[in-house]
Amino acid sequence: MYLGKAKIKNPEEYEKLRAMDLVDKAGAVDIAFSELCGLINKTQFADQYFNRSHAWLSQKLHGCLVLDRKKAFTEKEYHQLAEAFRHIARRLEAHADEIDAAAMDAPDDSE
Repeated sequence: MYLGKAKIKNPEEYEKLRAMDLVDKAGAVDIAFSELCGLINKTQFADQYFNRSHAWLSQKLHGCLVLDRKKAFTEKEYHQLAEAFRHIARRLEAHADEIDAAAMDAPDDSE
């Protein structure tokens, strides 16, 4: 189920295509990064969660050929990627809770 804010012209068709991609890990990762495009800085993500470069992550995401070998995530890296997303989700949830718990700003009298 698409949870983004983008307007999808044909939601039913998009969900069918999305379901076809979700049958394997590579498709699920592709969907995650495409639907979170602009929200996750891939350079920082690769560095903070894999200690790798943006190029490394991009090669893995796109299945690039490097030295005649197709780059792909290992099972361990897929798990690490999923855990990274969970960690980001926990961080976002904690920040949202802090915003809800904080006092309201003082009104601006200059208006």
